[in-house]
Amino acid sequence: MKAELRKNQIITYATKLFAKNGYYNTHVETILKEAGIGKGTFYLYFKNKEELFISILVKFLDEWEQAAQVPLSELAREDILGYYKALVARSLKFFKEHEDLCNLYLKIGPSVNELHSTFVDTFERKMVQYVVDDLKKGVDAGFVRKDLDIELIANMLIGAHLRVVYYYFVLNHKRKKLPSIEHISDQFFSLIFKGMNG
Repeated sequence: MKAELRKNQIITYATKLFAKNGYYNTHVETILKEAGIGKGTFYLYFKNKEELFISILVKFLDEWEQAAQVPLSELAREDILGYYKALVARSLKFFKEHEDLCNLYLKIGPSVNELHSTFVDTFERKMVQYVVDDLKKGVDAGFVRKDLDIELIANMLIGAHLRVVYYYFVLNHKRKKLPSIEHISDQFFSLIFKGMNG
């Protein structure tokens, strides 16, 4: 248990430093100083900075997965719209509450192509699969049209979702007045399910 706590301590300090200074301007020595640990302790858990960075991104994926998923049993089976809205709201809430991780994934990570690309591929494949599965639930419930290209629609939804996250929680996160999670979720679904024609 103590080892796990120490590993998480390193990850926590490193996440803040990577998010603040970028990947290339954050050095192992700086992380050690901030975390108050020696080199020997660091290398018990990580081979190098690259492995630490990937560990942070994997942790991000695991935590997002746990936070975003809503058991269908929590909602009435016929309330598939409520189910979709809950998924989006929970995912947005996670991104908003984890600014440093959000910054790493959407802003810092892409500049570290060789490290980030494999992780992004895994993360986005999972996201697509979740949305595809949920849209299929909507088709089965008679709420989503059967003639839609489910995979294409899933990618469109994820693209819109990540753009909103990037705009509000990375680029403009210091703005005093941001739209609430509830407002963003409502607008997202109003556009998707009702369109813009009133």
